[in-house]
Amino acid sequence: MDIQLTKNADALICLLYKQYCQKRKNGISKDIAIAFGSSANIYECINTKMQYSDIDAACSELKDSSLLICAYAENVVCDSYLSDKGILYMENRFKNGLKEVIDYLSKFKSIISI
Repeated sequence: MDIQLTKNADALICLLYKQYCQKRKNGISKDIAIAFGSSANIYECINTKMQYSDIDAACSELKDSSLLICAYAENVVCDSYLSDKGILYMENRFKNGLKEVIDYLSKFKSIISI
């Protein structure tokens, strides 16, 4: 897949995928593990230095790349889900799984706190 993302969107998809993998590892079903909720919920659940508006913009970019499914209310993400394409993209990108994702995320210290 030839997908090009900004640093914010790339960091966000990695963070969401990391959470998804952790949920699955803990025995949570896929249909629940893919759900992330609103941009405010994403902000609360992941360690990020991004503002809400940055999360909304990154979600929109990920939606345009078909990696995330989003619903909006007044141009704000009110619900979001990792798509099957998003999972496949990340599985192919990080073949060694969660540890490799965490190592990669350490490069984004200006955007996230891990």
